[in-house]
Amino acid sequence: MGGNLDTAEMQLRVGTRVPTHRLDASEDKSSHTRHIVSVLGSAAATLAIAYGVGAFYFSTHFVPRTTVNGVDASGLSTRELASVLDDAAATYANHVTGDGFDLTINASDVGLTVNGASLAAEALGKTNPFAWPISLLNGSELSVDMGVSLDEDLLSYVVADAVYAYNETAEQPKDATATFDQDQSAYVLAPSELGTALDSEAVRRAVGKNLIVMRPATTLGENQLLRAPIQDDNEALLAAIDEANEVCSMTIPLTLDGKTLLSVTPDIIASWVSVQNTEDGPEVVVDQQAIYQWSYDNLNSVVNGENETRGWEVSSWDFAYAMAPKLESADSSALEVPTITTFTRPAESEGHESRGRHIDVNISTQFARLYDSDGKTVLWRSPFVSGNLSLGHGTPLGTFTINALERNVTLTGLNDGVEVKEGEEPKPEDYYTSEVAYWMPFLGSEYGLHDANWRWDEEFGGDTYLWNGSHGCINLPVDAAGQLFDLLHVGDEVYIHE
Repeated sequence: MGGNLDTAEMQLRVGTRVPTHRLDASEDKSSHTRHIVSVLGSAAATLAIAYGVGAFYFSTHFVPRTTVNGVDASGLSTRELASVLDDAAATYANHVTGDGFDLTINASDVGLTVNGASLAAEALGKTNPFAWPISLLNGSELSVDMGVSLDEDLLSYVVADAVYAYNETAEQPKDATATFDQDQSAYVLAPSELGTALDSEAVRRAVGKNLIVMRPATTLGENQLLRAPIQDDNEALLAAIDEANEVCSMTIPLTLDGKTLLSVTPDIIASWVSVQNTEDGPEVVVDQQAIYQWSYDNLNSVVNGENETRGWEVSSWDFAYAMAPKLESADSSALEVPTITTFTRPAESEGHESRGRHIDVNISTQFARLYDSDGKTVLWRSPFVSGNLSLGHGTPLGTFTINALERNVTLTGLNDGVEVKEGEEPKPEDYYTSEVAYWMPFLGSEYGLHDANWRWDEEFGGDTYLWNGSHGCINLPVDAAGQLFDLLHVGDEVYIHE
């Protein structure tokens, strides 16, 4: 065989060697695994022991990175923390800040005291000793109010005093109200607005919550701002807006003697009506002054007038007094414009229409009128003073004609009481003289119409003629006499009657 192995022998030998080699590698790997498991088991046991020891320790002590009411309690027992808390209370202060507001409240200001033992025990009760690894990793901030007490009355006083001083210069909040929107032609809600003024009670609550857990600072925000009494959802305000819009949708006709002159439209009414926050709450307010001014500016040219017996003009205040309740009750019915009489004249004499052009002189009313040719159109009018009835100088009655028109005439006649004997001539002192600018005689040269500048205006048109009248002529105011003089023609009829 020459030392060579045949194929069968080689296969046998290879077959016996290969399995032997694989068995040795498997045994080595298994041994290595058992070693790792042993090490891990030992580490787990160590960790379990450490965890258990930690859990036991932190059942009576605080985990590092723990604060209680802002005080570092890391690793402290409850007794140790109680001592620290008692010491901290003596120097505790809370710094309150806001928009320009700055207040420091010391423990002594509000009678703040701490029962350290109670507080520490309460704080420890809030911890979970079995979660100490997590607490150690993340840290823990505990807030406890158990064991902290303060004088609420003192706190209220301190806060109120500071807030009052601050609010004196702070911007006050604004009530929700209503405004007229021109685009919508309606009243709409104008929302309430915050200012910078503070709500003392809200500040007290915010500070009190921090004091009781001994936080070092309180930051005031929107929740502590003073709110206006009337907010956006105020039912009275919303109802007033609806009411104002109902009123401002009306059109009210204005009449005079039952005839429509013009109408008050919604845009005009809107300038008279507003929604205001009164002492009784939001209300629809009608501005009578605005109504008066509108009437004065707009109705005089439409309403004011006169006829032969009277003149009249708008009574703007009476208009305002009458219009306001209509608006308040949303009454859109027509309103008769109230007027006042500015002057009166005596009634015209009966039958003047049939006389054509003439001067009507009514002794009973002491009033005269010049009519045009139609007997209706009055060209001139004036009060007068006729002859003195008490002395028997009554003006003659009847129909006469103007026989002259003269300027700057001296009238003469015997003085009252002068008696001239038959055959004698009156003495110069027995005569009176009157200088007149306008002389319009109608009965010879003895009786006529003329100016009487010696009389007061109040004398004309009254009962002066009964006791202080003329010698029989028709006395006129100077201006009226001049106007008549320019209108008359010689031959014009004069009708004098009672």
